[in-house]
Amino acid sequence: MTDDGQADSGGIEVPLSALEHYAYCHRQTALIHVEGIWAESGDTVRGDLSHAAVDLPGIRRRAGVTVVRSLPVWSHEYGLRGICDVVEFSGNTATPVEYKVGRYQPDGPAQLQLGGQALCLIEAGFDVADGYIYSVAERRRHPVAIDAGLLARVVAATRAVRRILETRTLPLARNDSRCRKCSLRDDCLPEVTHGDARVPDLFSPRPLGTWRD
Repeated sequence: MTDDGQADSGGIEVPLSALEHYAYCHRQTALIHVEGIWAESGDTVRGDLSHAAVDLPGIRRRAGVTVVRSLPVWSHEYGLRGICDVVEFSGNTATPVEYKVGRYQPDGPAQLQLGGQALCLIEAGFDVADGYIYSVAERRRHPVAIDAGLLARVVAATRAVRRILETRTLPLARNDSRCRKCSLRDDCLPEVTHGDARVPDLFSPRPLGTWRD
C-alpha cells in the first residue's frame, strides 16, 4: 500500500482507535495519545455500555460462520495494532464489525477505524471485501466496502498519526460544531487554541477599569 512498495512500519505503533480520533480531530488525537488526557461524558459512558457485549473475548459458531469477539489484530507492515469488536470468519473471508453508540455517518471517522481493522486482517492472509458499522442507536448494521480508496486513506492517516506521536506536538483546535460534543473540551480550550490571531492573550495583565462609587 505504500507508494514505493516498501514497508511503512518504522517508528511508533499506531493504535487503531487513533485513526478514528484523527478523522474526527487532529488535536483530539494528540490530547489522548500523546498527553494521555481523557474525560468521560454521557456519550463516552454510553459507548462503554454499548461495547459491553463485545468487549468480553469469545467465539461462537453459527451456520458455517465463526464469530470472534474482541479480537486483537496488528499490521507489521504499517505499524498498526488494536482490537476488533467483532470479526466474522467464513472460510478465508473475514468481515470486521465495528460497534458505535451513535447514528451511522457515511464516510465518518468510524469508517477509517474499520478500514484499519481490514488492513490488519488482509495482512494476516484473509480476504476482506467489506465490513459493517453497527449503530447501537439504530440497532442495525451499515455495510462498508473495503476498497483501495479506503485502504489508501488508512495508510495516509496512519502516517499522519505517527508523525503526531513522534513529534509530540499539539495541532491547532478546530473550534467548530464538533467541539461542543467533545468530552475533552475543557482540556482543549478550542476558543483559544485554534490559532486565530484575534483571540486575546488571556495571560497578559489588563488595564484597570474606571470605577464609579
